[in-house]
Amino acid sequence: LNLSSFPFSYLSFLYHPHSKDLCPRMRRLFPILLTLILESSLSMKTNSGLKNNSATCVSGFCLGGDYNSLELPSGNKEVTRITMHLEVLDVLRVDDKKFSVTLNMYFGVRWTENRLTKMTPGTSSWIPIDMDFMNYLWVPNVFVYNLVSFHALDCLKKLAGLWVAEGKDLFYNQATHVTFMCPMRFNKFPLDQHSCKFLVGSTNYDMTRMLFDYNTLSYDPLSGNTILDYRIQIKPLKTADRIINYGETGNYSLTGFEMTLTRNMAKYLYIYYLPSGLFVGVSWVSFLIPPDVVPGRMALLVTLFLVLINIFNTITNVSPNVEGMTAISSWMIACMFFVFGALLGYAAILYVLLMKKKNCLIKKRNDLAFVHAPSCYFYKVSEQTKRKEEIEELDHTEKLAKVDSILLYVFPFMFLVFNIIYWPFWIL
Repeated sequence: LNLSSFPFSYLSFLYHPHSKDLCPRMRRLFPILLTLILESSLSMKTNSGLKNNSATCVSGFCLGGDYNSLELPSGNKEVTRITMHLEVLDVLRVDDKKFSVTLNMYFGVRWTENRLTKMTPGTSSWIPIDMDFMNYLWVPNVFVYNLVSFHALDCLKKLAGLWVAEGKDLFYNQATHVTFMCPMRFNKFPLDQHSCKFLVGSTNYDMTRMLFDYNTLSYDPLSGNTILDYRIQIKPLKTADRIINYGETGNYSLTGFEMTLTRNMAKYLYIYYLPSGLFVGVSWVSFLIPPDVVPGRMALLVTLFLVLINIFNTITNVSPNVEGMTAISSWMIACMFFVFGALLGYAAILYVLLMKKKNCLIKKRNDLAFVHAPSCYFYKVSEQTKRKEEIEELDHTEKLAKVDSILLYVFPFMFLVFNIIYWPFWIL
């Protein structure tokens, strides 16, 4: 090691003949200072060698001394092509409150580095190299749009690798948990479907300097999270989605995938839709109960109405936030209206019965004929009047039974019409 260039001059004063007045403690620090200066000078010498015409090599691949990690591999005249390898292992979470999706995936980037020189011949087309080699390389500034978090996984060390492919291509792959924003609208909950776009590109170089494409895009729905509330489908981006315009700065290239989230509505069908629909059907049984049996008919309808209100409150708590009414909320409100309609119809029948009874009492009092006697009253009612009242009572009862019969047909028909309108409206 050549020490001629080491800066010892500023330490010579420690042993200068005229330095006797210096503190002896400073003289004892001389060995420590000398060691620090030697290490610093050695580091400066090494770094200077890397910058000044000294090649950086690893696993038989070298970067020339004139290599500049700030310049594009293809220079300023050609387009640098970046190829993404996106392997989605699982969809960990779909957050309805934060409008985000979390993926467990392998995030791979591949690009061509023409300035990389292969020093030793080899037969393998994929050669793993040390990750520290990344410190000397030009690395594309990959930008994930709408990114919330990018968590690199590690186990003892970071779960990542760097390979040289086919002599000139560099491939970097990283195991990650990626969370990105997804615009969702829950008006059709739980019959909703959402489209989320995972976009990868560059914010520094436009399409004339850098192009993004994908080589691998994979996802197996059968190996996904079974407790997730959605069915997941992943497909490549459409051509129109692979370019983003930033106005005066130009057009920028994008790649990635489009994720379609379709909610599994089977759970909601048998937990909410089916019971509430059956409760509406049970309310029609009240039309078969005679109007005179007030406790039985009222207890049935009021109980069903309160149960539906309780289910509606539960649905409101579990539903995502929306501006208006969700699909399941409109269903529950309709069911409550059907039961309330049956209750209102019975209330109208009770009102008619009450008015009939009141009119009968008034008429009966007016028809009474009595004669004053010294000791008692003698009432005189004709037989014809009694028969007439009985006939009127039978006619009235028959009319009420006919009303119940009509309602027994009208309510199911209206509920059927509601279903015919409801399902196509919310599903299509």
